[in-house]
Amino acid sequence: MTRSSLLAVLALFGACGDDGGSSQGVDAPSPIDASSIDAPPEPKPSFTANAQVSGSLAIEDAGIRATFVTNTGTESSRVTLSLTEQSSSQSCAFTVRPKFVMFDSGSTSTRSFKTVLIDFATSTVDDDKCKWDDAHVLQQLSSQFGLYEIGFARATVAGDRPRVDVFLDSVQPFPNQTANITLPGGGQAFAMAADGTVNTATLVEPMAGTLLPALYKW
Repeated sequence: MTRSSLLAVLALFGACGDDGGSSQGVDAPSPIDASSIDAPPEPKPSFTANAQVSGSLAIEDAGIRATFVTNTGTESSRVTLSLTEQSSSQSCAFTVRPKFVMFDSGSTSTRSFKTVLIDFATSTVDDDKCKWDDAHVLQQLSSQFGLYEIGFARATVAGDRPRVDVFLDSVQPFPNQTANITLPGGGQAFAMAADGTVNTATLVEPMAGTLLPALYKW
């Protein structure tokens, strides 16, 4: 075989063998589409919710603002509950962006409050540390509480000021014959402008039976 013939054979062999890393005639496996794999359903356990909730609500004359602005950026109005699965001592946090229903009023023997009513059934889940089925949790919260009521007022005890008293109640009675929950000096109210900008350096104190436009945290 001449030198030129040998070079031609080698060139032909190289061309036939270069198939991009796949064997000739064999199809490469198709990539798996992760979206086509169904995730296992989240659990729907029986649980109890602690009657005392915590949160941050930007309240204005029209109701609860979905968002507000602080020096750290835009944030959402939120309410956090502590849930405990039946037959367990472990609790987990479940946070919602509450659905405002209406203003109302509440009172104890020594205090009166203007309140907001929220509906858990139509609220939006913000953070689910429990990792349970969201729709199930919201429905169970609605069954346990009905509408939930949250109010604020200038602290009755002078030593608690400028913090505010917090009032918690619900349409369905709280467990253990508890009519409502009052947290003396349990919250703070920060001045809020009409555009939702919060002044975290200025505390306000709504008089009993009123609510000022403010960010209420408790």
